[in-house]
Amino acid sequence: MVERPFFPAAAAFIVFTLGPACGPGVDLRQALKVTDVISGYYDDGLKDGKNYLVPSVTFRLENSSPSSLTGLELTVAYWRDGEDGEWDSTLVRSIGNDTIKAGGKSDPVTVRCQVGYTLEEPRADLFAHSLFKDVTAKIFARRAGTIVPIGEVRLEHQILPHVKSASGRP
Repeated sequence: MVERPFFPAAAAFIVFTLGPACGPGVDLRQALKVTDVISGYYDDGLKDGKNYLVPSVTFRLENSSPSSLTGLELTVAYWRDGEDGEWDSTLVRSIGNDTIKAGGKSDPVTVRCQVGYTLEEPRADLFAHSLFKDVTAKIFARRAGTIVPIGEVRLEHQILPHVKSASGRP
């Protein structure tokens, strides 16, 4: 007698019982729109006595689907003009209260590059510096293992001021 593996039956059970718990199948490309964007170069203070400016983007996600969305993760990848690969990327594991209601918007999401520009010159000279390259932030959403591009933001030529939080940390 030949025994059949039990794996296909177990896999089918998992797909049919746990799949619906993840929520309805929503096409994130169609459902999510990047809105209310503020971008530029965040004044991250001094680093080794020099001005340090990092690419920064703040945005909200608008959910145009008929279902609330939970369990979203974002990756924001920063690309400098003329370069073959990403300069830096950041994973955002949760968005505000982690639920974007149908037809609603997320809390604001701010994502800053971990690398940036160091200047001896005044901050305002960044955009005229010979080594400066424009940066584009590419935003990807992930839910239930599916990763899709949902937007791109070309960073504006503006310095975003250094802001201290209530705890005294930026």
